[in-house]
Amino acid sequence: MTFRSRLVLTPLALAAACAAPNPALDLATNDRIYIDVPFRSRIPGDRDLFVAPLEDGRSAAELPAEEGGFPISYGSDQVWERPVREMVDEILARQLADSALFRGVAERVGDDTVVLAPTLVSFTTGALECVAGARAFAEVGLRLRVFGPVEASGKRPLLLDETVSERQITPPSLRPVSPYLLAGSALRATMQKSLATLDTSNVGRSFVPEVAAAAPVIPELAPPAAPADK
Repeated sequence: MTFRSRLVLTPLALAAACAAPNPALDLATNDRIYIDVPFRSRIPGDRDLFVAPLEDGRSAAELPAEEGGFPISYGSDQVWERPVREMVDEILARQLADSALFRGVAERVGDDTVVLAPTLVSFTTGALECVAGARAFAEVGLRLRVFGPVEASGKRPLLLDETVSERQITPPSLRPVSPYLLAGSALRATMQKSLATLDTSNVGRSFVPEVAAAAPVIPELAPPAAPADK
């Protein structure tokens, strides 16, 4: 699926876009736009992970045309050096490989392999016009579905289905920050949340039992005894 914004940037937003940090607008290779999250699990996983290709699940039809009566102008995917889906897919795979959340990232799927099926649910940049100037914004969202090893039934259980996102917006300005620069910051926050979500879910560890099964049974406290009559 190719995502195209239904609106184009206004001259003001275009001026902000021209202030992008580097002509090479590639999230995965330009460290002036995106820097990898220094995330490493405290308890390394012992399961191998297969990362399915990132699905582009965005829809331009759902984008609002205005907010609070002020028009919204959206950036175009065409400004990037490569497709957005391709860049985010590369970053996600790289960050997972460096996270120690799993024993390793496998190139093929095995019965004992955990499978991550990620979906890009939002990746928008643009500007919200104000009375004086504009507010640049960027929003990134990922849906993470994790399927466990194959069970006796021949099916993979769904271990996790979470959506994480981040929206960043600047104060009004006549020269707002480049929305493409904000995209890198929003993606970094989303990636941090994604790695933390996978870590706390324990999907990469076979030696951690399910929370429901491992949770201790805490007896209810008995009400205080009534004072004895004297």
